[in-house]
Amino acid sequence: MAVARMSRVEVVGYQPVLDDVLDALQRVGAVQVEASPVEIPTAALHPDDERLRDLEEYAADARFVREFLGRYHKPTQPFSTFVSEKIHMPVDDFAGLDVSEDLRHIYEECEVLADRLAAGKREKSRLEALVRDLAPWRDVHLPISQWTGTEHVALMTGTVPSNDPDRIRATLRAVSSLASVAEYGSVGARQAWIVLAHRSEAEAVRAALASTQFVETAFPGLEGLPAEESARAVARIPEIEADMIAAEVQARVLAEEHYADAVTVAEFVDGEKAAAHVLERVGSTERAFTIAGWVRESRADELRSALAPWEATLDVTLREPRDDEDPPVELDNPRLLRPFEVLTDLYGRPAYRELDPTPLLAPFFLLFFAICVSDFGYGAMLIVGSWLIKTRLDVAPGVKRFLDLMMLGGAAAMAVGVVFGSYFAIPVESLPAFMRSLILLDPLVQLPTFLLITVGLGVTQVFFGVGVSAYDSFRRGDPGTAVFEQLSTIFFFAMLGLCAVGYAAGNPTLGRAALVVGLLGTMLMQGRTFEAALSGRDLPAWDNWAGRLWLVVVIGWTVSLAAGGPGWVLWALLGVTAAGLVVSKAVRACVISFLGGAYAVYGMSAFLGDILSYTRLAALGLSGALVGMVFNVLAKMVWEPVGALWASGGLGWLWAVLVLVAAAAIFVFGHTFNVVINLLGAFVHPARLQFVEFFSKFYEGGGRPLNPFRFVTRAVVLSAGESGLKKGA
Repeated sequence: MAVARMSRVEVVGYQPVLDDVLDALQRVGAVQVEASPVEIPTAALHPDDERLRDLEEYAADARFVREFLGRYHKPTQPFSTFVSEKIHMPVDDFAGLDVSEDLRHIYEECEVLADRLAAGKREKSRLEALVRDLAPWRDVHLPISQWTGTEHVALMTGTVPSNDPDRIRATLRAVSSLASVAEYGSVGARQAWIVLAHRSEAEAVRAALASTQFVETAFPGLEGLPAEESARAVARIPEIEADMIAAEVQARVLAEEHYADAVTVAEFVDGEKAAAHVLERVGSTERAFTIAGWVRESRADELRSALAPWEATLDVTLREPRDDEDPPVELDNPRLLRPFEVLTDLYGRPAYRELDPTPLLAPFFLLFFAICVSDFGYGAMLIVGSWLIKTRLDVAPGVKRFLDLMMLGGAAAMAVGVVFGSYFAIPVESLPAFMRSLILLDPLVQLPTFLLITVGLGVTQVFFGVGVSAYDSFRRGDPGTAVFEQLSTIFFFAMLGLCAVGYAAGNPTLGRAALVVGLLGTMLMQGRTFEAALSGRDLPAWDNWAGRLWLVVVIGWTVSLAAGGPGWVLWALLGVTAAGLVVSKAVRACVISFLGGAYAVYGMSAFLGDILSYTRLAALGLSGALVGMVFNVLAKMVWEPVGALWASGGLGWLWAVLVLVAAAAIFVFGHTFNVVINLLGAFVHPARLQFVEFFSKFYEGGGRPLNPFRFVTRAVVLSAGESGLKKGA
């Protein structure tokens, strides 16, 4: 039950050393800094503070450099599409970075290259568009600078729809007889026109064109013939492309040399911004400051050592959490159990004073996962695949922990595969004799037994969860809840089981007695009728004794009914109840609690649904085996002609080899595919059984994960070790 013990830490110090202390806390990464409990101003920086402005500027520059070089960086990490590249660096080197020096020269080079590439791209796009626009006008032998017309003639250039020139010509003729049209090339569904009109009628012609789909075209800044201007643009485009290629080569060289530096600086700046915001939770006066937070008890000495250089100006106090405090939570499990913390974190950390469910769920999840996979070969594939990913790829610590969980699950699946006789879903009769001798259960043949086993596992885990809840209630000093709610539930279902055994063994007396005692006894406990009768309320003595008398009569009736006693006992109970309801508050309280217990027993029917949910384990295990058998059948169908082809000689040998390769490919691909699709269900459904059927019996969660003030990085992996920067994995 491993929730790590936490200590409340309070640091009071001399104002001039505040920055140094925060730097030390960030390096050690052990303290979760929280708002100071002392009602004094904080050390938060003003939004216009020069330090904040510099950090924002550095952050923007660092993001630009990282994104720019990232476009030209070639990752060395295998499977970089799925696994992000890591940069390993000692924490002291990271903390000692000088942003102003390490960032400025890289930023300036990147800015020059980025401007050069952007300008080239814009110019290339402009020239390509110009070539397209000039294409219809290539046959015009009039310089563009003279497209303004003459003293007596107005010249208008533009395009009209290619399917409507006659109507537009008719419109112009109707307006003026002193206008003419010259047609040139087409651009898409439009045709280039030059319209000439006498100056006296230019406005009328222009108005007529405006009423049609005529779109005026102009080329400001150009003076020569369209063909000449187009040729110059076409000749200029390769020059721009060559310059852009040269700039990209320089960018790739720069990325190779400085990408790791850029990522490191960017994440360091993010850390500096986080440190600046931590000041919002630091109490501060003109001469002193106070820092409050939480530290894991096992790291207290590490914290003291980090603050030792300023011990003369600091007062560091550590104490146990008070009952009204809610410390953050960090789990502390043995190495073998740490992979299962993945499941606990998926659901939510326990509260600080709550039980850690990780050790409790670990054996159940491992067994359920193994049943869902239930194949020796598939388990071996999981182990090998997870180990290769963990050791050959530079994955994050959380991913490594999940891969450890998969390797443990693979080992358990191998063990269950031996028990079930499942080796890549090969038929049992085809296995060697020593493998068959190890089989304890064949799920395909003994399906009812397999289902009963999964139901038995459900009964075990569900009621184990109820038992854990009872233990937790005792631990918290609440034995009443443990006995009347949790243990009474176990008692009820134990009596139901004894009832079933009695009737199955031909002993109806035992069965009836167990049912009556279990049902009525549980109603009394679940409703806390004993407490209602014996609590000694602030009532007259005769009233309290009336409630106790009613309880004795109910117990007597229960014993009489279980033993097959006389029927008048029931009438006595009804009489006492009727009289008590009229005259006694204690009896009324007992009856109400007894009815509440009856409703609680009715609600226990949900346990049956919880238990039946565990049959999904059998369904998942069988589905994986059946799909594997299908691929085996397909591979066998392809394999069967190999012998005949080989015996035929000549080209038959070649065909035999090809068929053999095809059969092997079907076998390998099919079972790999089966493992992959089965893995999702094998993880999700056992996890669901933990979260819904198991945790609901005793676990609430809702704890705050410990989030210490430290360097928070994504691509940079900080560690103690040799100085220097290791790029890549």
